[in-house]
Amino acid sequence: MSGEEIIRVLIVDDIPDTRENLRKLLAFESDIEVVGGSGAGTGREAIELAIKHKPDVVLMDINMPDMDGITATKGISEKVRTAAVVIMSVQSEPGYLRQAMLAGARDFLTKPVSSDELYQTIRRVYDRNAPIRQQMAQMSAMPAANTARAAVADIRQEVGLSAAGAGHVIVVYSPQAGAGVTTIATNLASALMSQDTRVLLMDCNLQFGDVDTFLNLQAQSNISDLTKVVSDVDQEMLNSVLVTHGSGLKVLVAPPHPEQAYDIAPEDVKELINLVAGSYDFVIVDMPTLYDDLTLKLFDVAERILLVATPTIPAIRNTRKILDILEYMEEPADLKEKVLFVLNRVVGERDKGRGTVPTASIVNALKQPVLAEIPLGERAILTAVNQGVPLVAKDTKNSPGRDLLNLALALRREVEGLSADEVENTTEQGRSGLRALFG
Repeated sequence: MSGEEIIRVLIVDDIPDTRENLRKLLAFESDIEVVGGSGAGTGREAIELAIKHKPDVVLMDINMPDMDGITATKGISEKVRTAAVVIMSVQSEPGYLRQAMLAGARDFLTKPVSSDELYQTIRRVYDRNAPIRQQMAQMSAMPAANTARAAVADIRQEVGLSAAGAGHVIVVYSPQAGAGVTTIATNLASALMSQDTRVLLMDCNLQFGDVDTFLNLQAQSNISDLTKVVSDVDQEMLNSVLVTHGSGLKVLVAPPHPEQAYDIAPEDVKELINLVAGSYDFVIVDMPTLYDDLTLKLFDVAERILLVATPTIPAIRNTRKILDILEYMEEPADLKEKVLFVLNRVVGERDKGRGTVPTASIVNALKQPVLAEIPLGERAILTAVNQGVPLVAKDTKNSPGRDLLNLALALRREVEGLSADEVENTTEQGRSGLRALFG
């Protein structure tokens, strides 16, 4: 952050003494300015002051008389996108953190807060919100039709983006590290490829994405090059950033350095997917394990959530947590319909009982049907990764290649409503093309 930049902060708390103490505390910092006079004592007042003063950071208490801080945070996040809300509460239960994230908060502090922690948090969320401030500054000079959410189709036509695809957005996610999300995402995207099916594979594991490694790709640009200027993306720019795999699969890779992820706003990633999805029949999104604002944005934009787990107790436990979160979000029925459960690294009959959980027990515990079971095949997958060739392009006669191909067939049936024969014919075209390319 430049030394000349001043961070404008709005304080929201129903206790006047608390607001005054925070104001005095922030007065010692030369780069921080408190706006909105004495601050806001209610949620409704907070929204009004945020709209009027356009603060960079809002310090928001949860418990207030007329409108709680969570509801006020959601209102500010929708009406003042440049404002980064930091929730402050004496209650530190995970439920409050989840609600704050769902509402759009950028950080969560537990009272009492030390002065150093408060200063660091304000500066951190301000820095991370820089891309949104830059984007909004650019968009303010554009016609209103280009900034409205409902005008995405008009934007696509204006900037010359192709609009011939079906635009099925499929996110692949697991709350457990090492579940094989990237393996499934890369093979699923490759298996869906055919003469009449255009597929885009996006690596949204912004800190530690390795789709490029799995497919042996060298990319000069990455997703951050598009999210920085998402309002100006056109077909020429998109083509210059995407890298093309030998199979014809289009790939948008993650940043090469983890710290670059902090410069990418989750809302911009969501906006980018909305913008480019219509140019492809399928957009397959490889997601990180972390559950945060980006995860929520990707869940929201997805047509289907491919939830991946391994047959182990820790993995099933974490999967249950995610299913519970989805169930209690604002539109549980809609989100539950999105989820398709995939069980990965399933052991054979002779190895069952060696630390893994039977599929029937998993289905009973999660109350979630299994779309596909992918058998354990570490040697075959490792070989494919080292060669940079998807397993579905190497061997679909044996497991797990055959099962990954069947997963693509099952997914097509789910989202396109095709019969099994129609899906098989379409996928066979893609399979033949992949074999021709890779021998």
